[in-house]
Amino acid sequence: MSSHKTPDGGQGPLRHEQIRSLMADAVSDVEPDDRLDAIRNATKVTSLSSRRPWLYGVAGAVVATAATITAVAVLGNPAAKDASGPDPANSPTVQATDGSSTGPSPSTPSPSDPTPDGTDTGAPVTSAIPVYYVGDTARGPRLFREFHKINSTSATTKLRGSLQEAVAGQPMDPDYDQPWPSGTGVDEVEAGDISEEVITVRLRSGETSLSERPSGLDPEDAEMAVQSLVYTAQAAVGAGRHPVRVLIDGEPADMVLGVPAPGPLTNAPVLDTLSLMNITAPREGITVDDVFTATGVNNGFEAWVGWQVVDSDGKVVADGFGTADGWAQEKLFAWKVEVDVSSLAPGTYTFRAHNDDPTGGTEGSGPDEDTRTIKVE
Repeated sequence: MSSHKTPDGGQGPLRHEQIRSLMADAVSDVEPDDRLDAIRNATKVTSLSSRRPWLYGVAGAVVATAATITAVAVLGNPAAKDASGPDPANSPTVQATDGSSTGPSPSTPSPSDPTPDGTDTGAPVTSAIPVYYVGDTARGPRLFREFHKINSTSATTKLRGSLQEAVAGQPMDPDYDQPWPSGTGVDEVEAGDISEEVITVRLRSGETSLSERPSGLDPEDAEMAVQSLVYTAQAAVGAGRHPVRVLIDGEPADMVLGVPAPGPLTNAPVLDTLSLMNITAPREGITVDDVFTATGVNNGFEAWVGWQVVDSDGKVVADGFGTADGWAQEKLFAWKVEVDVSSLAPGTYTFRAHNDDPTGGTEGSGPDEDTRTIKVE
């Protein structure tokens, strides 16, 4: 099996801006600020129930990796090349224009940084933006994070772009979902919408009222959808866990998707809201090298991270383990493992990362996991 290198695809020039964006989000995401306890008292979030068991893995440990490495790694897996799946350089694009749209934008000019001599090329600079989607876990619906791109470095434009993707965008991973009613949109971010006290989100209704819970949407999925809005806004701003004030069609909302919102919304506790395993790289659908680097964030027993490569028949054809930077605290920790697929036949596989279950499945709901489709040539 031959080795492949990632083509530039416009990704190289993105590195500096994306590092800044992703590192800022990583700090906001896993390091809640000192105001968290006070902010949480503003609203009350219902706890969620379990849904189904998941697969388990083998235990062990390997060298831990610094959290900043995860932010850098997402810019481009050095041992992978883009096939049918997007990456931060070739992912769904949010147009940074008035009346912006979401979704793939093949006509968007290739992004560019200033030339080495400092001359501005005039091409748009692309930033990575964080987006939270809802997905199933062993503990019920939880939030998973993806990074999409936007042709802007403006804080207000990136905030609107992240929110628009959260309520109307298409997740890159088909296992994720955004359950907002059809036609939901986000109005322009106005001056003062981003402050040290509160982040204001201006939602626009589509075919269905955004105050009431749509028919067919479970209460816990509705709560996760509202939390996806809160977590996305906080991560996009990157300034800590500030409360989020929601306006619907220009008016203050006291209900959002049937979830009470008597005042600015706060993020529910991290460990009760986010998936405890989230893959950052590889991205969905890429073609990987003989040995590729997988990264992500998690919080599991003794910081253990298990990984498997599964073929189309459901057989585990490669596996291993690693160690995250920590566990047990109210945040997620970075992890990084090297995955060797050099002995595998060409084809499509599933890469699975999962936590450990110290009870062996006898108690609780089992470990959280995340998966990506990968291609081997």
